[in-house]
Amino acid sequence: MTLSQLCNDAETAQQHYNIRKYQNVAHRCSSPSGSGREGGPLAERSECDDIDRSDRVEKRVIPSWVAHQIEFWGERVCLPEWDEDEKILVDDINDGGGDHDGGIAANNYRSNNGWKGADLCHSISSPVRISHYCVQYQNSNGGNSVSNSEGGGVGTTLTGVAHFTKNAESHSNYCHGGSMTSTMDDVIGWTAFHVTGECKPWSGFTAQVNVSLKQPIPVGSYLKIVGVVTKTERRKVWIESRLVGGGEHDAELVYCTAEGLVILKKNDPVDC
Repeated sequence: MTLSQLCNDAETAQQHYNIRKYQNVAHRCSSPSGSGREGGPLAERSECDDIDRSDRVEKRVIPSWVAHQIEFWGERVCLPEWDEDEKILVDDINDGGGDHDGGIAANNYRSNNGWKGADLCHSISSPVRISHYCVQYQNSNGGNSVSNSEGGGVGTTLTGVAHFTKNAESHSNYCHGGSMTSTMDDVIGWTAFHVTGECKPWSGFTAQVNVSLKQPIPVGSYLKIVGVVTKTERRKVWIESRLVGGGEHDAELVYCTAEGLVILKKNDPVDC
């Protein structure tokens, strides 16, 4: 048998395997007939992808400390893709029966607006899922203010919730250090996006993140994530961030800290 024949045989076997795999997915997702849609099993797989993905989603049960603290975190940060995936009201922040549909709608929003996939840290299927960001701005008297009329610049603070799901696991029962680093990168970036006194999504790029891992994070943990603007210089924004406990058993226990630098785009200079 020639090398060409071997390659052709291997390619044919792989195609047969892929067809069988997609047929299994289509069978789980489709109507009882299992067929009748034009395009075959590959087409059926694309229609059912989000439903099949829901099998890997870990349902959230937001801890009570979030409801007790969130009113002190400032103004809720609202974006179309997040609002589809999160419950806006604190009284209804746990995942309900329609939450998976919300996650699919959020991904549809992204795909309809130029993104190629789901957000690494804000998707319903994210290994570590950040939600419920709130922002406070430093006012001219040195105190925190929810209103952005006097806000922006140094002291801008972003606070949210980070859920470390079983998909973030590394060592048995503990989360991967990379998942902790991802949360630091995310909060550093989004804190910088508020430095002008209003939320300007994707107005800059994270240039540097220095992370210190303090405590291992057990799988399933819900932690408080905080970012604070410490310095600005033209388009450069420096942020300090931390990942801390919020419940009675680990209140303010520091799991991770970071220092980061964000460079704003040229059309979004900081002059404060």
